[in-house]
Amino acid sequence: MKAVALTAILLTAPLAPATVRNTAQQVASWQVSYLHEAPHAPETDWTRAAFYIGLARWAATPGQRKYFDAIRELGERTGWQIANSDGTLPIYSADDHAIGQVYIAAYDRFGDRRMIEATVQRLEYILQHPPQVSLEFDNAECMRRWCWSDAIFMGPATWFGIARIQKDRRFRDYADREFWATKDVLFDSQEHLFYRDSRFIGKTGEHGEKILWGRGNGWVLAGLANILRELRSGDPLREKYVKLFVEIADRVASLQRPDGFWSTSLLAPHDTGTPESSCTGLLTYGLAAGMRMGLLDAKRFSPVVKRGWQALASATTNGRLGRVQPIGDRPDAVQITDTQLYGSGALLLAASELVH
Repeated sequence: MKAVALTAILLTAPLAPATVRNTAQQVASWQVSYLHEAPHAPETDWTRAAFYIGLARWAATPGQRKYFDAIRELGERTGWQIANSDGTLPIYSADDHAIGQVYIAAYDRFGDRRMIEATVQRLEYILQHPPQVSLEFDNAECMRRWCWSDAIFMGPATWFGIARIQKDRRFRDYADREFWATKDVLFDSQEHLFYRDSRFIGKTGEHGEKILWGRGNGWVLAGLANILRELRSGDPLREKYVKLFVEIADRVASLQRPDGFWSTSLLAPHDTGTPESSCTGLLTYGLAAGMRMGLLDAKRFSPVVKRGWQALASATTNGRLGRVQPIGDRPDAVQITDTQLYGSGALLLAASELVH
């Protein structure tokens, strides 16, 4: 299918680009200004990386190039290094690899090899010393591989991006093999959704529903969109990712709440489920990206994207996005006052698809 022009999207679901841009500009500005107030963590940790991934996509939209300067400043402060999360998972954690996507975006913008050398070296080491652990979740050892759904956003696009830049199939083949190993363990073929990790398979939530976490599936759909951006048209690997992407997109579109949000527990009844912003941002981004890439029918999905964006805007006050579930691994309570870096990143990803 051919890529869908923005005008076609706007004709089927009118969203004023100026309004989207205004909200996103406020969120980007507010979050950059308040980075110092975010929970203490290395500048390259996954919460910050998820924000900067969204900021990098936003920086590529008209009039926002100043944020590439902010990304370059980040890289200079960190020496373009990939940090270890807490010392327990040296080298391997996908959470640590997420910042590589930010460095890749900077390299694509500025063309400076320094920006990706540490990432290349880290992934090269993994190729030479591949982990052999099970994907059954045990809180530590399995996370040397992609044994939790969040990892689908954090890791693969870094690998595929480096494969593209290096023109080296080894990075691509490793990521492809690991992705489908993860899918085989965590994908529920009846529900067309991912479990967060193996602990949740066969368990039910408070309403008797399968526990299929909203943000976990948001990570997956957004991660698939980012993988597809790295797999060029005609790549023999691309078709199976497209098929899975469309399957999940079709399912999540049917689970959107009447208020435009998605719930923390995707299968919970709408009248009792908990609306949440980070999953809404990630899913809205994935669906909008799918339309732009020509993979999803604009007539069907535009209204879903429109409602998702309007829900995000309704939870934003002066650039501060609320209703973001705190760091966790399952559906949990959310307050309108809750905000997190990755929620802002998800909103910027969604906005980036609506203003080009």
